[in-house]
Parts: sequence; C-alpha cells; structure tokens
Amino acid sequence: MNRVENAIEYRRLRSPQDHGGRLVDPPLSTVSQLLSASRAVDRKKELELSDRSIATLSATARLHVLRAAIEYTSRYRDVDVSPLDSKASIVMTGHQPELYHPGVWYKNFVLDHLARTHHAIAINLLIDNDTMRQPAIRVPTGTLDSPTLESVAFDQMQEEMPYEERRLVDPKLFGSFAKRVCATLSPYIGQPLVNQLWPEAIAASQANQSLGSLISQARHQLEAAWGLKTLELPLSHVCDSDTFRWFTATILGGLPQFQRIYNDSLFEYRRVNRVRSRSHPVPPLVQDGEWFEAPFWLWSSSDPRRRRLFARTVRDGIEISDLETDRHHLSIFPNGPNEAAIDQLQRLRDQGVKLRSRALLTTMFARIFLCDLFIHGIGGAKYDQLTDAIVQRFFGFAAPEFLTVTATAKLPIQHREVSDLDIREIELKLRELRFNPQRYLASAREAVSLVNAKSRLIGMKPDYEQRVDRHLQFAQLNDAMQPLVDNERERLQRERAYLVRQRRVAKLLGSREYSLCLFPEKTLRPLLLDILGNNYKLDGH
Repeated sequence: MNRVENAIEYRRLRSPQDHGGRLVDPPLSTVSQLLSASRAVDRKKELELSDRSIATLSATARLHVLRAAIEYTSRYRDVDVSPLDSKASIVMTGHQPELYHPGVWYKNFVLDHLARTHHAIAINLLIDNDTMRQPAIRVPTGTLDSPTLESVAFDQMQEEMPYEERRLVDPKLFGSFAKRVCATLSPYIGQPLVNQLWPEAIAASQANQSLGSLISQARHQLEAAWGLKTLELPLSHVCDSDTFRWFTATILGGLPQFQRIYNDSLFEYRRVNRVRSRSHPVPPLVQDGEWFEAPFWLWSSSDPRRRRLFARTVRDGIEISDLETDRHHLSIFPNGPNEAAIDQLQRLRDQGVKLRSRALLTTMFARIFLCDLFIHGIGGAKYDQLTDAIVQRFFGFAAPEFLTVTATAKLPIQHREVSDLDIREIELKLRELRFNPQRYLASAREAVSLVNAKSRLIGMKPDYEQRVDRHLQFAQLNDAMQPLVDNERERLQRERAYLVRQRRVAKLLGSREYSLCLFPEKTLRPLLLDILGNNYKLDGH
C-alpha cells in the first residue's frame, strides 16, 4: 500500500452558546463540491484487499446497507422506495439510540435537507455497539429561584451492556415515563414532546426489540410526522455484512502495522491539540506479549459484556481473543483476507459471537465503504481528524471529507442570564472599596480630611526611603475609611451573592444538554426545520 503522510492540524470547534445558534462546517454551500470530491476519492479506491478492490467492496456494501435500511425502517413506518436509486449519493450520520439533546438531533434534519437538495439517500446509523449506562434522563424541576435536577428513569438499572443487547426490563416503569417526566417538568413547561414521542415507544415495546430501538423508532416516527424522509439502520446490521468482515480481516491481518499507525497518529493528535488525558479521544492500543489489541469489541449473546479484542499470529493464521475466556482461530494472513476467513467470521456470528467496531473504525468504515458524505457532531469531528490520518497512512488515500453540524436549543424557561464577567465586575468593585475607598465616599464631613490626606500622598514623588513609609500611610488611610464604605460593601456583597445564585440558576436552566423530549414542539420544531437559519424566530426566548 502506498503510504502518504498526512499531518494532523489543530481545529477549533465550539458549540454555539445562544439559543437558536447553529454550527455547520464547512458551510452547506460547499456540499456539492464535497460530494464531487468524494466521487474523486472513489476513483482512487482500486486498492485491493486481497483479491477485491475497495471500490468493488464499497459497491456491495452500499447496496447491502440501502436494502437493509429500507427493510429495517419499513418495520415501523412507511418508506417511499420509488425514488431511491442504488447509484445515488448516500449521506449519513449516526448516534447512539438514546434521548439525546437537540444539538445532536439537528444532524438528522440537516441529513434530510441534504438528501432533498442533492437527490441523495439519507441514512442515520444507530450506534448500538456503545453501552447504555443510565436508563434515565435529567429533568429540571423546583422553582425559578431554586431549581434542581431530578433523574427520571424509563427502565431499571442493569449490568452495563451494548444497546444491541439491552432489552426492556420493567414495562410498567417504561409505560409511566412520560407521565413522570411531565409531572417533574410541570413547574416550567406544560406540553413537552415526550407526550408525542412516548406512545410510539410503548407501542414498539410490544415487539422483542432492544431498548434503544424502542426510543429511536419513536423519534424517527416523529421525524416522519414533521416531514423528514430518512432511513435508519442499527450499526450491528452493518457489522454483520460481508464487506465489514473483509474490512475486519484486512486490519487483523496487518494488525502490528495498523496498531503502530493508530498509536503514532493518536499521539500526534494529542500533541497538536495539547491533550494530556491518556484516554482522550481514545486510549492507545496495547500489546500484551504476542497479543496485539485491535480496535474492535468482542462479546457473545450468552455473555454480552463488551470486551476488548486481541489477536496474535499463529502458524496457520491468527487467533483472536478477549484474553479471558474466548479464543477463536481465523485463516487470516498478512497478505490479506480470503473467502475462508470471511466464512469463519460468519460462522462465529452464527454461534452468537459478535465482533463490532470501536468508535474510530465505525466512521472509518462508513466513510470509506458506505457513504459519500458523513455528518458529525463536534465530538466525532474532533476524533475523525485522527481517523483521516490513519486512513491516509494505512490505506494510502485520503478519506472523503465530513461535515460538522450542531445546534443549541434551550428550554423556554425565563431566567436571568448571568456570566462570570458580571460577577467579576462586582468583585473588582469590592477590591476598589478596599484599596481605593475614597472613590466611593460621599462628601461627608468626616471623610474630607481622609480623602485630602490620601490625595496628598498620591501626589507625592517619594524617594526610595520614603516609599515604605508612604505605603504604610496608604494602608492606614484605607483602613480608616473602611467604616465609611460599609454600607456600599454590604450592598455589593449582597449583589454578588445574588448573582452567584442566579448564575447557578442560569447554568442549570440554560443548559443545552437537556433531552429533546423535554421541549415543547413550538420551541423546537421551527428551529430544527429551518436548516438555513433565515426564518427562525426565537420562540419563547
């Protein structure tokens, strides 16, 4: 493979701070160029993985994902398949199947907009290889002066496992979720979207599906009611495709080299972005004796704990293992995968053994094999700079560009906005009272002599020996004036305490991280549907 170095550069990406703010980088006006550039990359994909070119594998993968997405989406909502063209451009985004905040949801609306504008096919990947940690959302409640956060659960806690494996445990708790959210939120908001969303989730729960699927299907049906025409597909379906197995076998066959490129690129990313954390954006891949860690997860239907995957070379191929209990042989060699290895991976899946990509490889596979343009949020956009470097250095060509998209929506709860600067101004005034109290003194008779004495000191030009004495006189005069500014100091201290409380209120009520299901439709729908940002009026803000 032709290795071309590609330096990682620092990119500053920040979420919009104000309600209604959007980030789209690069601008939507450049998407036609991005799609054209992606097709140019396609022409460079004649690189072969064993006896298959990436271009051929990509064509097979795109057809598979299109058919699978139509079949999956058709299970719970109508899909108009007539205009779908297997040769059309595919635009994609993806996220965990959860009750995420509107900034994440905005990607789906941009996805639909781009598909309509560029006659493309829109597919949202449900990243079900990640784990569900907390089956609950945080909901603000209380009063405007003293708000608090409560955790409202939609299911009982369970052992942490991937979304793909997580099933609903407590249907009664799930069924009452919307009612409990509304009761908790009622001091602030009367008709949150959860009332529209949750009946569909309850209906979906009658089938034996993952908990994440119940939530994502309800959200996707709401999108359909709002006019969006996108397809959805769990990542697990993608990972069970033959093309993904070729991709997996290619990386496992060249794992020592891939691991070196992966780690070198990671350390370069951390250096450029001044990241000190050993786990951000991802931990390095490790070597344990002859075992090399690969960027995949391994688990089974009988043991759905997500474990790291390791591989080592043996005489007749490689062994893969979690270094605990699972160990499997594959006929994979350094010169690339073969049909026997692909069949072996299929048989492992038939036995309930699941190999799933980790974060970087998920979007790497999607961008190389599945789509012409991928839409990231800010977090994904940052770590995919690392993906770009790995693709360039391992496969020998540049990955297609991606779009970075997010928006900020805040709950329509009236509160005073307080910044750190507001509090800093009060603190500066308090400091002035201590060291320049004369600036706050009225023309009280007892203050005149003190102010005049300090004015004379200020006007002096002391020599070196007089400076210490002058400093002591300043301190004595400032101390003498303190009782005269006690009232002003107490007023400023009260104001500071009030602002500190209001800042806490503003931070809690003004967060952009609240779940989409807490918002009223009249606040959220116009913001999300107005992709270009021209007609949106701040509703309730």
